Amino acid sequence: MMETIPPETVALARRSYAEGVSVSRILAETGISLGTFYAVCDGKFDDGGGAKPAPLPRRRIVMGRRRKAVRAPRVSLVARLWRTAERQVREIETRLDADAQEPEERERDARVLAVLVKTLRELQAFDDAKGKRKSKEKAAQEPVSDDRDIDEFRRDLARKIDQLAAQYSAEGDRGA
Repeated sequence: MMETIPPETVALARRSYAEGVSVSRILAETGISLGTFYAVCDGKFDDGGGAKPAPLPRRRIVMGRRRKAVRAPRVSLVARLWRTAERQVREIETRLDADAQEPEERERDARVLAVLVKTLRELQAFDDAKGKRKSKEKAAQEPVSDDRDIDEFRRDLARKIDQLAAQYSAEGDRGA
């Protein structure tokens, strides 16, 4: 059973919608729900004229619209993940160099690094499984912060994790 709405509210909602007032503003002014509002627009409630009014044309049709799927190749996704991981490590290194972090922040960074290491291992496994390595021309075209190879990057990341773990355990010993 449909709820009862005062005809003045129905008339206000319909008039406002026809005048181009935003739906969110109409809902706030009238106090009706979104579903009820569209039922009002569809003419299912009396607006005081004695009969149910004609449906109002919708401003846009939302139902049934679908966005196109992103067609980026998997290799592109892997490359973006590598760049994101490198950026995240640089940000953590910057925070570590500042040496002004609270223990909770250092712990969060340690967890982020652990997840990054796991992600990098999985990305490397993907790269190895595909058997495709970037050619030197493609590598030269990509914006890279430095020319380190992946093994050096891994060693550097492991070194930073060890430093972070040692620093964290040293602080835990001091606090105990």
